[in-house]
Amino acid sequence: MYTEVIMTSQPAITVSRSLGSGGSLIGYHLAQRLGWRYLDRRILRRAAAGLGMEVEDLDRQEERPDSFLERLLLMLGAASPEVPYTPPVEVPLYGEEIFAEERRIMEQALAQAPAVLVGRGGFVAFKDRPSTFHVHVRAATEFRIQRLLEIGKAGSVRAAEKLIRQSDQDRAAFIKEISGLDWQDPRNFHLVVDPSRDGFPACENYILEARRLRFGSMPDHGAVTR
Repeated sequence: MYTEVIMTSQPAITVSRSLGSGGSLIGYHLAQRLGWRYLDRRILRRAAAGLGMEVEDLDRQEERPDSFLERLLLMLGAASPEVPYTPPVEVPLYGEEIFAEERRIMEQALAQAPAVLVGRGGFVAFKDRPSTFHVHVRAATEFRIQRLLEIGKAGSVRAAEKLIRQSDQDRAAFIKEISGLDWQDPRNFHLVVDPSRDGFPACENYILEARRLRFGSMPDHGAVTR
């Protein structure tokens, strides 16, 4: 029964990654090599449309769970001249709501074709889904800092360190809110890779080989290149 489900499900790979680890690049290369769809920012864009928001607004909220204090300060901002007023969203959004919308979009995509899903809590959304391989990409802090500098995401080492620290906190809080899981616990994944130690090509090969060993040589139903 379980084997039948695996063989009839669209295969997928979820890639959880830390900022600056190169996980998005690894995911893109995996999709290219497999001929699958690559889904990253497009999930965010479609979720924003479904929630009636701008992508930038959703991007700011996605990995930062709302708290009572944050919402209280937002409301008080309208009445206090010392605090800049920011018009609130008409319907308050919480991590669970954002996650639910993104999960719906990911499910729709996987109903059509195999895909590599980067970020967006994919390993949570499809924790028990057959034929789905979960990967976490992590890297040494020095590697992450250098990569952020190289791709223009930070203008200085100090700025890169701040971005990394904040991103790690935000992602951990988001995953904790929607699932209660520890974002970096290796038990949540089939494989953890580190490009700062082994390089990008080797990590991609590890993922493809580990996936093959776990699921066998499955046909990649409906493979696409876009």
